[in-house]
Amino acid sequence: MYKKILLGLVLVAGVFTLSGCAIENTTPTVAAPQASYQNDTAKVEATQQRVQNAVPIPQIKTSAERKNIAARATLFDNENKTTYIYLVSYGKVMAFYQVKGKVSALESYMTPLDKLVFADGTPCTRRESEGDYTAASSWEPCYAVSAPDIDGAYGENSGGIFFFTTEGAYVEWKGDYMVSDQPLKLTTPPELVREIK
Repeated sequence: MYKKILLGLVLVAGVFTLSGCAIENTTPTVAAPQASYQNDTAKVEATQQRVQNAVPIPQIKTSAERKNIAARATLFDNENKTTYIYLVSYGKVMAFYQVKGKVSALESYMTPLDKLVFADGTPCTRRESEGDYTAASSWEPCYAVSAPDIDGAYGENSGGIFFFTTEGAYVEWKGDYMVSDQPLKLTTPPELVREIK
């Protein structure tokens, strides 16, 4: 009787021991990603510091980019200047024009596309009757809504360009083009030719 009880206790203990081992062995080992991340970050920062010391940012005395932009702005600051445009499609020059002034984008506007209004639609400006506009008690949110163009219509123009020829003709184009302040020598004649009288 005692042997059976003792044997049963040994078996039960063995089962618990094996079960504990099995659970312990199947538990995944969790690494410490934070320590690894900090180590990698420190290495990157050390490398960056070493590279900056070896190759410092140069102290330039002038800017060719700014000079180009200024020269371009000065060049086209003349509404009577004649420029030359070549309209390109499928790799071919479709048309060639002498332009009076500069080529402009159809998406250029003289007025903003949006305006700020209060919830009741009135312009979003300070309301003196409500006291200090910055005070929390009198603050009122503004909303951006579409503003009409100078002709009273709403919407946006499609992408493209427009210009006026030296003869006064208005031309729009949506596609590739080249612009020069001197006529270019073409290897092939334009595909589209129209005399403007």
